[in-house]
Amino acid sequence: MGSLVEFQKLPYNPAPPLEPQTPLVTLVRGVRIFVKVLLFVAKLIPLLTYLLLRKFVCRKPKDIRGWVALVTGGANGLGRQIAIELAKDGCHVAVADLDEYNAMKTVLELRYYGVKAAAYCVDVANANQVRDLQRRVEAEIGPVDILVNNAGVVPFLVSDEYVPENLQRLVNVNILANFYTVNTFLPGMYVRRKGHIVTICSAAAYLNVGLTRHYTTTKYAMRGFMEELRDEIRLAGQSKWVKTTAIFPFQLNTRKELVTAVLKMPSVEDLILKGIIQSLS
Repeated sequence: MGSLVEFQKLPYNPAPPLEPQTPLVTLVRGVRIFVKVLLFVAKLIPLLTYLLLRKFVCRKPKDIRGWVALVTGGANGLGRQIAIELAKDGCHVAVADLDEYNAMKTVLELRYYGVKAAAYCVDVANANQVRDLQRRVEAEIGPVDILVNNAGVVPFLVSDEYVPENLQRLVNVNILANFYTVNTFLPGMYVRRKGHIVTICSAAAYLNVGLTRHYTTTKYAMRGFMEELRDEIRLAGQSKWVKTTAIFPFQLNTRKELVTAVLKMPSVEDLILKGIIQSLS
């Protein structure tokens, strides 16, 4: 059965009760856990040594000239700047965005650096459009080696973020779109043994401000998604060739409406003072 909805309708089938544990079984289980912890520590020492050496020993940067990069939400702001930096390093760049006009303007800037670039008017929250995007990019530029998941929405920029349509759009763009792009482009990276997936998350995935619960939830989701993706790639034996990077920016001077909304939020000192007053009342 492939449908989750139909699966939910099936009668509940409880698992059999667990057998009671004897003291001997409990002791054996405890010994096994202790041995596994010791093995973990033994394996951790060389890993920590390796990481320290990597920190202080300069490594040769990866040459990405000629690679094909796809930047979602690449028409404006951070996405546009990422696309430009990739072009400066010799990457061919596909810009995917709903803002077709500014996507084309960005592409004209990218071609200044002597690389191939193309704009695609795509809603990455639509799985069919993402699959069609893959076919078009591969036909016009080449297989995607670098995927930059930058597209995202901020719900508190609209008058009522709580209506179901806005909440669904938030989940579709900030979460599901990343599922669709990774599921679409990762298999090709495995086949070519070459790739890098970058997702723009947010410091909100670590620092709660108490005013953006819906947005923050999506960023927590992407933090978990990228951590799990990294481990999945490692378990697939592809970590040597396919890399991942999660970015957690704090605040960006991008869309005017966003900057204005952030500046209207209570400052840290206001929140501290409010907390003190409330605790004394």
